[in-house]
Amino acid sequence: MKRLLIAAASAAVACGVFAQEAKDADAKAPETELEEKDESPIEAGFDVDFFTAYVWRNAVQSDRPVAQPCVWADWTFLDPHYVGFSVWQNYDLSNRRRVAGYRGEWNETDYNIHAGTALWTSDDEEKKVNFEFGHDWYTYNLHGTWDEADGGYRKRKDFPTTYELYVKLEFKNPIVTPYTQISHEYNRVNGTHYELGLKKEEALSDLFDSENELLSQLTLAGEVNVNFGSSKYLTYLYDGDRDEGERIPHGIGGIGAKVGLTYAPCDHFSIGAMLGYTSILGEDARDGFREMAYYCDNTDFVWGGIQAKVSF
Repeated sequence: MKRLLIAAASAAVACGVFAQEAKDADAKAPETELEEKDESPIEAGFDVDFFTAYVWRNAVQSDRPVAQPCVWADWTFLDPHYVGFSVWQNYDLSNRRRVAGYRGEWNETDYNIHAGTALWTSDDEEKKVNFEFGHDWYTYNLHGTWDEADGGYRKRKDFPTTYELYVKLEFKNPIVTPYTQISHEYNRVNGTHYELGLKKEEALSDLFDSENELLSQLTLAGEVNVNFGSSKYLTYLYDGDRDEGERIPHGIGGIGAKVGLTYAPCDHFSIGAMLGYTSILGEDARDGFREMAYYCDNTDFVWGGIQAKVSF
């Protein structure tokens, strides 16, 4: 964990150095050379989040602090087409989930590969329809079963890997960006998850119509979403302990909202704070989640944390 903090601090220092060197180079370089300079088609980065809880698809997986790092890379070819991958992990910073594999260990690793493109772009490039499809692997580092003698918890099998195919569509525009994602788990659950949302981000300098440099480096972002699912998927997500054949009816699952403020002193580093709220809406889903989650039965929950990002 110290290494993560040191890396983030080093990135911030390096960011200032690189920015100054870039300014000096730009001042010396002829204008024609700057215009001819092309950006690299490959972008990669390292993100690390520290949250007060682990929330996934509007369900609280853990109500205690977690660390969630991610490495990712995208290659843009024949602009605007791109392909990429990411590796994401979860680390419980407490022993709240008292089961082997959750006691201060890297208990989840998710792998993703994806490809996408812009289906349509307006002449002024202010509006764009983006499309992406990909595959997710959710793997869990859990061992053994719950100890029935330790608090009367029920026995449970190890968590097998889940596999999902997904498609994502969003309409970027100056007002607000609507998006949707459809994910189908085809191995363990054979169920489908749907998400609809709205998101918006804007620099404070634009928001307040100011030329202040600090305000131009601060970005305010917000997002709201609602999720739905097939009967099989909602039962898996909110009530994994139900008997075979007893399922939550398909339909709405939950809602979520987030607001955040990000400081980006240069193109390659940013750090910010986020505050979120999540709620499970369906009564069957709420009841099932309370029965399933032996460590957390919060169906309405406020959470937040710090996010840092370094890109190359």
